[in-house]
Amino acid sequence: MNKNIVKIALGVALGSTVAFTSCNKEPDESNLYTFTGQTIQDYLVENDSIFSLFNVILNRSGYDRMMASYGQYTCYAPINSGVEKYIDSLYNDPEAKEPNNGLTENSVNGLTVEQCKEIAQYHLSAMMNSYIEVLSNYTGKEISTMMNTPFISKLGDDGIVRLNDVAEVTSYDNEMINGYVHVITDVIPRTTRRVAEVIEKNPQFKLFFEALEKCGLLDTLAVDKKLKADGTPRTYQLDNKTGRPGSSWASTQFYVPAECKIKFTIFAEDSAAFAKAGIHNFEDLKAKCVEWYGGAAAWYDYPGKAEHPISTGDDYENTYNVVNMFVRYHIVKAGMAFSKLVYAQDAANENWNYAFGGEPFDYYETMLPHTLMKIWQPLYQPTGVRTNLWINRWRENNTLTDEIGTFGSDATHQIKQDGCMIVKNKSNIQSYNGYIHTIDRPLVYDANVPNGVLHERMRIDVGSMLYELINNDIRFASTAEIGAMNLNGSAGDQTRLPLDYFDNLVSYNTKTKLSWYTTGAWRAWEADQLSGWDENDFAFRLPPVPTGDYEIRIIYPPMGNSGLQQYYIGTSTNPSSMQPMGIPVDARYPDSSVDADRLATGYLLSDEFEDYGVASDLVMRNHGYMRAPASFSRGTYNAIKSRITSPDELIATISNCCRYEEGYGTSMMRKILGVRHLEQNQTYWIRLKNLLTGYDQLGFSIDFIELVPVDIVNSQSMTEDWY
Repeated sequence: MNKNIVKIALGVALGSTVAFTSCNKEPDESNLYTFTGQTIQDYLVENDSIFSLFNVILNRSGYDRMMASYGQYTCYAPINSGVEKYIDSLYNDPEAKEPNNGLTENSVNGLTVEQCKEIAQYHLSAMMNSYIEVLSNYTGKEISTMMNTPFISKLGDDGIVRLNDVAEVTSYDNEMINGYVHVITDVIPRTTRRVAEVIEKNPQFKLFFEALEKCGLLDTLAVDKKLKADGTPRTYQLDNKTGRPGSSWASTQFYVPAECKIKFTIFAEDSAAFAKAGIHNFEDLKAKCVEWYGGAAAWYDYPGKAEHPISTGDDYENTYNVVNMFVRYHIVKAGMAFSKLVYAQDAANENWNYAFGGEPFDYYETMLPHTLMKIWQPLYQPTGVRTNLWINRWRENNTLTDEIGTFGSDATHQIKQDGCMIVKNKSNIQSYNGYIHTIDRPLVYDANVPNGVLHERMRIDVGSMLYELINNDIRFASTAEIGAMNLNGSAGDQTRLPLDYFDNLVSYNTKTKLSWYTTGAWRAWEADQLSGWDENDFAFRLPPVPTGDYEIRIIYPPMGNSGLQQYYIGTSTNPSSMQPMGIPVDARYPDSSVDADRLATGYLLSDEFEDYGVASDLVMRNHGYMRAPASFSRGTYNAIKSRITSPDELIATISNCCRYEEGYGTSMMRKILGVRHLEQNQTYWIRLKNLLTGYDQLGFSIDFIELVPVDIVNSQSMTEDWY
């Protein structure tokens, strides 16, 4: 689209009286006029007779200043009648949790400042979303907002684009110097109901809700933020919001979250999915749960198994009642839209950094104690339609390869279990504190999950371990979205994190500095990472894995300003009870220019071998090191995304993946911390302590951790360290 022309603006098109007409499937390209140089705020003020109520909301929230500034924004501007209707629905909501939903009167003046802020954020995007290229999508398109809660834009059969099925786009692509304005008939609806309430209102989930209710989980699913002991919301702040001393960000102010939201993702079978499994009522479901979970103690080492046998009775609120177990395994304590369940490939995401056929996957802990589920998007393997997401899909020898430098032959990677498909067109059912996604068959933690699905090299991103990053719209956000999270001019490259923000991370001092590097051109799995600096001393909780012996690895970027890190492991956060994992790790090496560093690790540059690094890899393993995997790159460096068939493609351009990319003097490194026997019923913590003191510029990074069953590591016929 020509960026110097725009769709005719309301004031120019229709004078002081405006009539709104429906959009057609084929937009009328004749309604164009020469670009005027207005900002979004100029446009809204000029048409105040139409947008006066929305203008009040923007003014009270402070976002009018942003819409008057330079940038690239999209504003979905509701007309006055739509705002009036929305306010009336809030004020007269018979199911409101508090009288009139907190409004002091049935008018825009009755909205609280926080309500104005939420409405404004939900109607603004920190990027340019055009009607033709983005909004007019037949299957539905998730549109990110400054609230980082997306809405769905969908082109209906009648040719009208609706946002969340309600707000109709009536005038579109009005282009200003700082973005687009799309005129809409209504405030984009955003439910105030909690996730269980939304399930209750959906007749297709009647049976699933009945099970939720009988299991006594409704109160658990009603919470929406972390609270203090007195029941008031916890708040967070940092005195120092700047980046690492000595870096280019030493004086830059970054975003710090002021509260900690709690959200959930529920994967739910609808009536059709249950019916296909022969389940038509609660009695049928209970009978199946007895079949599925009655003997689960044989493969599930849950906490307190000796004292709490699995129950097949009607004590449904018992965590280890078979129905309760079934329901809990459907719930993740992290609220994710469909597009954020994995780091999915998206043509608009320039930082998508999988390489050479690497496929998005993540592991998430469920509310069934000490269990994981795997969510996977097959892209290049013969495993299913590439647009689908699958839960607990099991592929034989999934993380092993029988070929040097490739994913291996198809014959060795047969599908052993389909898993559950997340039904995309029945997903993204939003609630105030989470999402519901429909699945196509019953989801069960059966023996195939610990013995098959999870019996592989588990590469677990720190962003899925620290679920607060998900719930507070930090993980997978863009720099523009993070920069727009508040109005103090914060940069979006990082989010500075309070030390007491997480359930699965504890700090042992106040000098530890934590920062989440926003999705960008980093040398990082999924293009983001947790980093920090100073005299760090903290611990993070390992995800629960099936009982067994595991090789534990952690990845890091060798940097001249890194510290001397000692790792420990223990079953509590008490540092005195933790045992060291090997000797301290000097995260400053290997520096390719220092011979001693290279001798200590066995590292060779890519122009120093002719065997794709196989011999060097063996030497490195003997020293306790591994190269980074070949399945991701630094930012946009992955020129080859699709599956490769020859190892020659790996090193044709060394910058194509982090295994060989040496732009900083060396490639990324994995440190083998050691082999440990892990029990599923135990909780394990990894402590990371910098032994160098007095240097506030020393940095560290935790991108992902790998937990690898030793029989996978020691396979005699295959190898797993390439991808």
